[in-house]
Amino acid sequence: MGEWAAILKRRKWMIILPMITLTSAVGYVVYNLPSIYESTSLLTVKPPTISSNLVQPLTNEDFSQRLQTINQEVLSRSSLEPMVMKYDLYRSERNAGMPMELVIAKMYKNIKVELEETGDQKVAAFRIHYRDREPQATRNVTAELASKYVNAQVQNTTEIAESTKELFTRQLDEKKAALDDLEKQRLDIMTANVATLPESEQGLVAQLQGLRSREDTITKEKETLFNEKGRLNDSIAANNRQMRLIEDYGQKETQDTARQAASIEDTLPYAELVKRRSELNAQLDNLLKVYREKHPAVIAKQAEIARVNEEFDNLRKSADRRVANATRSSDMRADLQKKGLELENQRIQAQIAQIDNQIAQKDVDRAKNASDIAAIEARLNAVPNVKVALEGINARYQSAKQSYDEILKKKNDAETLVGVETNAQGESIRVQDPANLPQSPVAPKRFVWTFFGAGIGMALGLFLVGIFEIPRLFRIQNIEDAKYYTGLPVLASVPPLLSLPEKVWIKRASRLKLAAGAVFAIGIIPVIVLILQATRVFEIITS
Repeated sequence: MGEWAAILKRRKWMIILPMITLTSAVGYVVYNLPSIYESTSLLTVKPPTISSNLVQPLTNEDFSQRLQTINQEVLSRSSLEPMVMKYDLYRSERNAGMPMELVIAKMYKNIKVELEETGDQKVAAFRIHYRDREPQATRNVTAELASKYVNAQVQNTTEIAESTKELFTRQLDEKKAALDDLEKQRLDIMTANVATLPESEQGLVAQLQGLRSREDTITKEKETLFNEKGRLNDSIAANNRQMRLIEDYGQKETQDTARQAASIEDTLPYAELVKRRSELNAQLDNLLKVYREKHPAVIAKQAEIARVNEEFDNLRKSADRRVANATRSSDMRADLQKKGLELENQRIQAQIAQIDNQIAQKDVDRAKNASDIAAIEARLNAVPNVKVALEGINARYQSAKQSYDEILKKKNDAETLVGVETNAQGESIRVQDPANLPQSPVAPKRFVWTFFGAGIGMALGLFLVGIFEIPRLFRIQNIEDAKYYTGLPVLASVPPLLSLPEKVWIKRASRLKLAAGAVFAIGIIPVIVLILQATRVFEIITS
């Protein structure tokens, strides 16, 4: 410890001179720095006068998050630069050619916003601090910043409400257009499928049942017509058989009549003529027995016999006429019966033709009925597709309508909130403590920085002492070092043998070194001052 004390005693000026130099230089620079004044304004957050249960806020962000947005707006270059020019801030820097970006950055660093939160971590108030060289400018800037925060909060809230309202209006228009489009699609589907709408399904089923019943009726009527046609065909066949019977019977009757008419032997006239001719022949034979053939009596008898034979011929001719008449009469009777049957057949054929026409019409009716059934079935088959399409459109319409109603409600709420903000009934910022006019500077801390310069000088002096003294610690400097390092006792020591002039020179050399060090220490003070002023180290730190 005594060795360190000896070192400090021996090198005390090596420590004192740097302390004097840096203390003087730093003190001079610090005391020549401009004074910095600080003005403060307290702004409180006023809660809304209308309960949030009645009017919901448009944003879920708390005030601290919105304050960040307001900070970016208020502390932007477009907001700060006009104040620099208005209050002539940082004149020296601007005159020195400092770019406006750096001036704004410097001003930004001198603005500080401190939040004061409540127990539930909600911002109840915040303070605005601003530092500058002029007290009046400092207060003016702080007051304007406070007013900017108040105005920005009102403008921000109003813009949020208006933008939200515009957003909901735009969304409402989009939803209304979507609803109109869905309604048009629904109307187009209904117009394109008028015959296959779900509402007509029951009517179509009833029509289909009626058509199927009509098909059964047509089938039964057609069967009835076929049965009637068969009956009429049977009648024609029966008439044809009857005509054949009439022909056969007529021929037989004609033959019988002709045979009867031709058979004169069985008639009384024929018998009488035969008897008379027999008598005349007998008389002629008797006369021939008496007379010759040319006897008048014989000739008279022969003439009588000839007359009888003529009567026989006449009787035969009469029989032929009767046969012809009987045949003609029989044929006429048969023809009349056949003609009646033929007329009956023609009438029946006409009825059959009518029935055929009716059957053909029934076929046409059945084909048309089948076509109608196919059309109804096609419409019924199309009903599910139309129903699904309409249900899809209706579902989308209901969803869009619900969304439309929700957005309409939000739009109405936004309009209510716009009214609330317009009437200053919402959450707002107000100036509780206006910006004060600072009376004393808050920076720089001249004494502290001067003391800091002395500390730096002491550290530099100790560093220089170390440079000179540490190498000596590794050499033997006195008897104690010799004992310590050799471990041997010292029997004798020889002090330095110096003459009086040498001793005087050593003292004089020490004083000269001290004087040179003092001159250097004092002479370097202006250099250090210039360096510190040129680098603006303390100005930057204290600002």
